[in-house]
Amino acid sequence: MSGSSKVLLVAAGGTIGMTYDERAKGYVPSLNAGEMLSWLKSKDLPCEVSVVDWSHQPSSHYNIRMMADLVELLRKEAAQGLSGIVVTTGTDSMEEMAYLVDLLWPYPYPVIFTGSMVPHGELSSDGPLNLYHSLLAAASESTWGLGVLVCFQDQLFAANEVCKLNSYRRDAIATLNKGPVAEIVANKICVLKKPKRGRVIEEMVQPAKEVEILWATLGGGERILKILAEDENLEGLVLAGFGAGNVNPAWVPQIRQIVRNDVPVVITSRCLQARVLTCYGYEGSAQKLIELGVLSGGNLTPLQARLKLAVGIGKGFTGKDLQSYLLDQ
Repeated sequence: MSGSSKVLLVAAGGTIGMTYDERAKGYVPSLNAGEMLSWLKSKDLPCEVSVVDWSHQPSSHYNIRMMADLVELLRKEAAQGLSGIVVTTGTDSMEEMAYLVDLLWPYPYPVIFTGSMVPHGELSSDGPLNLYHSLLAAASESTWGLGVLVCFQDQLFAANEVCKLNSYRRDAIATLNKGPVAEIVANKICVLKKPKRGRVIEEMVQPAKEVEILWATLGGGERILKILAEDENLEGLVLAGFGAGNVNPAWVPQIRQIVRNDVPVVITSRCLQARVLTCYGYEGSAQKLIELGVLSGGNLTPLQARLKLAVGIGKGFTGKDLQSYLLDQ
């Protein structure tokens, strides 16, 4: 390895660290960070790489509490003179993991999330190349100031734009019409744009754990909402409404009760590209919900709104301060 840059490689599970197990009849976690790094032993990396084995679990097993632990680890390591950090993990919840870290990452150098859609050992495995490109990106000063990024298929995506669009193709990680922040061309990082980031919480906070999402469906959800309204442990609720942020009027009494219980409720849209609008005046519309005390999620996706709400609650924001934080996008 050459170069003076120092990059930390953190293993956090996922398909990239799995191999086939005959007894389990499927792919299971088996590889540690050092073993993954050995895939690149023939490469002249532009950095020194140290490794941390944080977790070998599938990303579908994680929760907000576990991710808060990861954020604390990354922030602690950030003080060790690093040029960047690479986190290998599963694609199932990668967009949420990267976004949560981005909300709490005040440092100039990047955290690069990566993984693979095809396990190591298979002919079409994308793990080694994604890992190599991620290390190049983490060691490059061109990625400083871009926040948390996701590296897949020769591209770097902003944490607040990336999503998983497919469950089986190697190009599953992408954005909806926003494109990558940078491309890796001939092992060079070519920055295309600087992503817009909202407010970053400077100090470490413990996000609220008991924050739920309820998706609006045709005539559905009323029973679930009633259960949530009676749950004394509920800390926050995100509504993934129809269209511009509208819900069935049968939801309104329970929503009103949750708001009266001083539990923050946020309205978003379940549409793939959306923004909450207050142009409708009928019962259950975003306008009427906001009049009840529901907060607007603006153009946050339901997944993003849940995580940002959890961080805002953990920070101690309430009322107008919490609304302002949510809309700082």
